[in-house]
Amino acid sequence: MSKAQRFVVMVYCLMLAYCCLWVPWQVSDGTNYLRTGYGWLWVGPSDPGVASYSTPDLAIMGFRIMAATAISGAIFLLTGIFTRVPH
Repeated sequence: MSKAQRFVVMVYCLMLAYCCLWVPWQVSDGTNYLRTGYGWLWVGPSDPGVASYSTPDLAIMGFRIMAATAISGAIFLLTGIFTRVPH
């Protein structure tokens, strides 16, 4: 693995940590859906009026993780193609 690929893996791990700690929050009653903003996982959303009713929006978190994985995977493969390690 080249230095560039190791750097991509390091940035990917930081992006995953960011996606899991800076969370989108929602209030849902089954049919209605209200986004209440973003906030740290341990604090909740910034609006204190709905903070006790909010839950993490797992669908958006999943999309963010999939996007980070796709982008990082593509960059990892491209750096492998363009920076050949001599054997």
